[in-house]
Amino acid sequence: MGIGDTGDTPRPGRPRDPRTDESILAAARELVAEQGYNRVSIDAVARRAGVTRPTVYRRWPSKAHLVHEAVYPAREMSFRPLPHEDFATGVSRFAEAALDSFRRPETAAAVPGLLAEYRDQPELKDLLVARMDPVRAIFRAFVADAIARGQARPDLDADLLFESLSGALMFGVLGSDLAAKPGFATSVARLLTYGAARP
Repeated sequence: MGIGDTGDTPRPGRPRDPRTDESILAAARELVAEQGYNRVSIDAVARRAGVTRPTVYRRWPSKAHLVHEAVYPAREMSFRPLPHEDFATGVSRFAEAALDSFRRPETAAAVPGLLAEYRDQPELKDLLVARMDPVRAIFRAFVADAIARGQARPDLDADLLFESLSGALMFGVLGSDLAAKPGFATSVARLLTYGAARP
C-alpha cells in the first residue's frame, strides 16, 4: 500500500482527483525547500495548494507521510544497466543518479526531519524501504550479472553495496560539503568498487 492510500478510501461517486494530489505534493516540496521540514505545517501546504486542511488529511494522515511522498516520489531513482556496461561504470552511474536525488533542495531539507520521524513512526521507514525495492531489485540483478561476467567478487553482497553507496552519498550531502566537490559520486563509487571488484 502506498502512502497516498493510507487511510484514504475515496467516497462512492467522488473519486480522488490526481490533479489535487499533485498540487498538494508540489506545495509540500516548495515549502520544505523554502522553509525546512520543521517549519512546514499542513495548514501552510493547504493554503499554498489552494485546498482545505481536511482535503490534505483525507490523503495523508500526517505531515511526515505527506512530505515523505513529496520528496521520495515513486518514479524517482530509476536505474537501468546499459548493455555491455562494465561493473565499475554502472556503479558510478548509479551513484550519480542517487546523488542527484539526494541533492534536490526539497530532499536535502526534508531528510533530517524525516529521519527523526522514522524513530517514532516505524511504518514510515517501511514505506521508504518498499519504495526503493524496485531499484534495489534492479541493482541486485546488475551485481549478479557482474559476478557472472567475472567483474565482481563472487561473495559480493549487493544490498550492502547499495546501502553503502546510498549512505555515503547522503552523508556527503547532509553532513559535510563533500557532495559539492566535482566528481564526488564517482569517487565514492570507485572507492567501494575497488573492494567489490574481482581481482
